[in-house]
Amino acid sequence: MYASNAQWHDQLWADAEQLGHNHLDLLIDATSLDYPLLEELASLPDAPKLAKLFDNTPEVAIADFGPLLLRVDKAQKPWLKTFINAVDCNQHVLALFSPWDFDVLSEHLRGCTQAQWNQGRSEGVLRYYEPRMFVPVCETLNPAQSQAFHAPAIAWHWLDRDQQTQSLPGNYVRHTPPPATQVIMFDHPQVANLLAWTEADTYRIDRCAMPQDYGMSRKEGLIRHLFHSQLAANQKGLKEPEQRQPFIEQWLRDNSPFVIDEPPRPLI
Repeated sequence: MYASNAQWHDQLWADAEQLGHNHLDLLIDATSLDYPLLEELASLPDAPKLAKLFDNTPEVAIADFGPLLLRVDKAQKPWLKTFINAVDCNQHVLALFSPWDFDVLSEHLRGCTQAQWNQGRSEGVLRYYEPRMFVPVCETLNPAQSQAFHAPAIAWHWLDRDQQTQSLPGNYVRHTPPPATQVIMFDHPQVANLLAWTEADTYRIDRCAMPQDYGMSRKEGLIRHLFHSQLAANQKGLKEPEQRQPFIEQWLRDNSPFVIDEPPRPLI
């Protein structure tokens, strides 16, 4: 269902009330966030609880511009509504309902930002906190990783690229203390899956692609379609751009309702 930012905010609080929660937990991706969030929080006499998830990680130098966890209680609803109305929620805000202690929750989510692959020889950031990457990450996790990742959450909520409300059940585990977060170790197919999502978005941006160019009506449908084109190229073992790109373009022509070939135009 389409929802304005304000409608989504009100729905989140209605859902919280049904669960008997007095707070909302919000993951804010502060990357390119055009809002003075940290400065504003520092000036509030009764500010939401805040954790910078890149603190105590190799990315500590950019902690102010990475994922931020906020716990907002009912008394802070007016401030939250102002913030929600001022930012692009489908790029920057992921909500979850969690009964876990805030410090324990922040440590768990901090651990989940760190991923390894190549049998531990390579490591980097897992951008699950970016709403547009949340589903790709969740679909990539194996069952054991998924169970651990979702342990603090009753449910996750976000607005997708089409401003549609979306939610995903968590796997709430009630422990005292909760289970320790393990390093997320990806195998080669999992890494390839995540890279395909990234490459699909790069393809969309580079070609200024819109859903109607491929006979589609939704941005979410388009990005998944582009993702499948990348997977098809992977299955053919095509790595070099001079082979990969023509294959993808032909795949899209063969597997789309239609394709409009026009010069790229600036994305709005």
